[in-house]
Amino acid sequence: MKTTLSRTVEHPFVTGLRPDHLDIINHDATEMTFEPGQIIFRQAELANQFFLLQSGSVALESVMPGQKPVLIQTLKKGDALGWSWLFPPFRWNFQARAVEGGRAYVLNGAHLLVESSENRDFGYELMKRVAQIIIQRLQANRKQLLEIAGDKLKPINENSYAKKSGVRANPLDALESLIEQHPFLKGIPAEHLKTLANCAMKVQFEPGQLVFEQGDVANRFYLLENGKVALESHVKDKASIPVELITGGDVLGWSWLFPPYYWNFDARAVEKTDAIFFYGTRLREYAEENHALGFELLQRMVKVIINRLQATRRQLLVAESERTAVKS
Repeated sequence: MKTTLSRTVEHPFVTGLRPDHLDIINHDATEMTFEPGQIIFRQAELANQFFLLQSGSVALESVMPGQKPVLIQTLKKGDALGWSWLFPPFRWNFQARAVEGGRAYVLNGAHLLVESSENRDFGYELMKRVAQIIIQRLQANRKQLLEIAGDKLKPINENSYAKKSGVRANPLDALESLIEQHPFLKGIPAEHLKTLANCAMKVQFEPGQLVFEQGDVANRFYLLENGKVALESHVKDKASIPVELITGGDVLGWSWLFPPYYWNFDARAVEKTDAIFFYGTRLREYAEENHALGFELLQRMVKVIINRLQATRRQLLVAESERTAVKS
């Protein structure tokens, strides 16, 4: 059944969108109802839909052959469900099963992708909203992982660009050239390079040096050229616990993107590290002025954050399994 503009606008994900952007959202949108126990989508199946939950609750589960599904997260009214339509291979990473009956708006993911590439104003708005939700879930999952594993936690090393092994540029290369060569920005249009260079500078960290501290204002982010930085949970009166290792060729720091603009973790250099520093506040202003630039950056950010969210969820499954084994 086709949705109407007035009904769709009720969901938090699209609150505040321009009318023309709402028209794009509504194109081919349908409304579905689901009953308790109903499978909304199955792990590894083709992912081409985006669900805005209006009522009820849905369990996100990991399914392994011969084993019972393991709960990852429960989503409720006002949540958005499903990101795998955003990037290849366009397959669901988990299963979604209704816990309580309810209804959802189902958006056409393929249509949203096509419109994002053709209409960068819309693409920028879409990626902003997706990025904000995924970052929030990543932070929540990291804290949940810490609660379960504590000081026994083994830090994740999920480098989206592991095969690139960092940036091996000549130190005398111009900053624009270094930015262009970094795996995170590979293929970015040339017209954006000067803008990025205008809010960037080269930096270096010594082993043990604090890059940023939990609770401080988040106004920057880094492209690591080489070296290694540990993301740590800072617990009062206790040693910091490494949560993740960020290595050469990857990206460090998301909290500058959205309010309240505070770091959620410490970041400390594990070894000598070269990086490109960006003034996040200035970059946000440029992105708001130039939505084509904003879309290019956020699309890349979203892909990396989704990878880290998936890695954190996999580690959560292992930690929960180990905790259950100890109890039994």
